Amino acid sequence: MLLAAEAAKRSLRVSAKGYVPLLCALLALPAIGCAHYASPNGTPDTPVRIPLTVAENPHFGTYSAKITIALGNGKPLPFGFDSGSSGLHAFADAGLDAPGSGVQCTQTPTHVTYGNPPRITFSGVVCYAQLHFAKLSTPAAVPIAYLTSASCPSTNPECRLPNLHSPKAMDGYGIFGAGLTGVMSGDGNVPNPILMLSGRRGTTYNVILTRNGGTLELGGDEPPGSAEFQLEPGTRPGQRYALPRTCLFVNGRATSTCLLISFDTGNGVPWIHSADARDIPQHNGLVTPGTRLGFAPPGAATEATSVVAGTSFADSIRIVDIPGRPPLTNAGIQAFFDRVVTYDDARGVISVGYRTSHVSGLTGSQSILSR
Repeated sequence: MLLAAEAAKRSLRVSAKGYVPLLCALLALPAIGCAHYASPNGTPDTPVRIPLTVAENPHFGTYSAKITIALGNGKPLPFGFDSGSSGLHAFADAGLDAPGSGVQCTQTPTHVTYGNPPRITFSGVVCYAQLHFAKLSTPAAVPIAYLTSASCPSTNPECRLPNLHSPKAMDGYGIFGAGLTGVMSGDGNVPNPILMLSGRRGTTYNVILTRNGGTLELGGDEPPGSAEFQLEPGTRPGQRYALPRTCLFVNGRATSTCLLISFDTGNGVPWIHSADARDIPQHNGLVTPGTRLGFAPPGAATEATSVVAGTSFADSIRIVDIPGRPPLTNAGIQAFFDRVVTYDDARGVISVGYRTSHVSGLTGSQSILSR
């Protein structure tokens, strides 16, 4: 990358004090989207609510969330909203290298592998562009991984390679990685764009979802009484935090099974890997249908959120032993529904709570349910 993540973030915080439009004029930088600069009312600590869409796959019954973003001078495009990864990854169909796109691309190589175990690898270069959301623009250009080719990893050598130039094949134009536990600097890695914002908006945010819609609340407060999952220290260069730990509940009762957990809106089907799951009712590697699987911080007396095992593709919870991998569960997007999940980069915490008030961005008169 041309800029280290922390240095870039510091420069963004300085430029966010109302000087970006002036700098754009003085430095003649419309090529990186300065012409679109906009700022909502209030200070960088004032919460901003950005709408999310949630849709059910008609074939598999899984749910996915999307966020709409315009990159540089481009039109608004839907990106998958993925709290299980970090960094903005745009596919070739986003056309970032088109004339007049307002995006500046470098020769710095980048790649990302999706799946656990790895299933497909995308490669490209690092680009820079200002991002424009429904109610907010980033104060300056941020790093983007522009992915224009794909390959099969050794763990999945027979994978089917998609057409990265087709929005239909790619189910959108890229992935907006909103997680805190990824590698965000060095070797072509790109940071979570939210963390590039100024003030509280760039350190604390709420993900609020129902099956009908949702909201990304930048600078929002953690609801009172939320259960807090403490992130582990990062173990790789460029990684500040690693996944937190959880202890499982079965039908409201605590078990002895504790393991790492990924709060992942990008995963439609919950799963458990390499865990001592003797306390979980199961048959042929699947959690028994009707079983409510709860997730809580270690030592908590009650579960913070839960999913219910079923018989369909979308709600069958598979228990798989993967040699050499630590015990890990991915709670999937279902664990977010009717909850407020708060990401606090300053404290290294992901919390799960409830909110009773209506939230801007939810469809119709949907509201977050009280406990």
